Amino acid sequence: MTSSITIAHLSDLHLSALHKRSHIRRTRRALDHLNALGVDHVVITGDITADGTPEDYRVARSVLASAGLLASPRLTVAIGNHDVFGGVHTAEDVLSFPGRCARTDDKAKLKEFGAAFQETFQGTLMPAEKRIFPFAKIIGGVALIAVNTVAPYSRVKNPLGSNGSVDDRSFEMLRDILADPVIRTRRKIIALHHHFHKMRETREGTVHSVWGAIERQTMKLRGKSRLLKLFAQHQVDLVLHGHIHRSAEYLRDGVRFLNAGGSVLHEADPDLHINLIRCTASGCTTEIHRIPFENLPARISTSLVHSEASLTAGHAAA
Repeated sequence: MTSSITIAHLSDLHLSALHKRSHIRRTRRALDHLNALGVDHVVITGDITADGTPEDYRVARSVLASAGLLASPRLTVAIGNHDVFGGVHTAEDVLSFPGRCARTDDKAKLKEFGAAFQETFQGTLMPAEKRIFPFAKIIGGVALIAVNTVAPYSRVKNPLGSNGSVDDRSFEMLRDILADPVIRTRRKIIALHHHFHKMRETREGTVHSVWGAIERQTMKLRGKSRLLKLFAQHQVDLVLHGHIHRSAEYLRDGVRFLNAGGSVLHEADPDLHINLIRCTASGCTTEIHRIPFENLPARISTSLVHSEASLTAGHAAA
């Protein structure tokens, strides 16, 4: 690399035309901040919308366009489970949501996602013509590689649409991308939605314990081991994800991970959070910026990598 690249990482915006309109205002505040910083590129790792409806996509496009981001050199997106299956918003949804997941055509939803953000897919390296993911995008000396980790519906393995997996064909394509000579010579950053550490229940009480057990079974990524092995083999510099509404960096089998799930919906903090990655010839450094909603932003950590035994965001490494 001959010059540095600054990448902003956000996730889990959950933009909606119907629910929690405050997410729009919070996302605009975050995007205004990163534009003020003059970042070179933005990565959003899934759950951009709350339900993946045409109305939600219109809202998301409006928010991103107003920030000047609807262009391939400016934005890379990965898909999340909410973009495919949607989510639970009302008491009635609790009973109807499993049936909704069962009726969802995940292939059709992938096409809708690609059409909604079509500008951002221009000029990408796609190994298969009929698949949107995985793909690679070259930003200076950095290769951004986006992967779909949303698992198809399964009454046993994915009843609520929130579990993740990477099918065999996508894994083979990802392996080919990482082996490509154009990719090998650059800093490699993977963008996907699901996390790589196990959730740990930290709240007390029977109800919380039961719900924690449900979450642990319905928010997991299957096949992590072979992905980790592949990332290590090809010396991936950083893996970006969301899914869990926290912001933290951690190590897993020597691979660095950066979670941006707390960008606008942090579980334990009302402020906004943006992850910043700066890549040079010598490596990539990271910062997590906390943005008080009405005040000036403050940097809260720089290149802080938690060990596998000391995750402080309420999760333990698997």
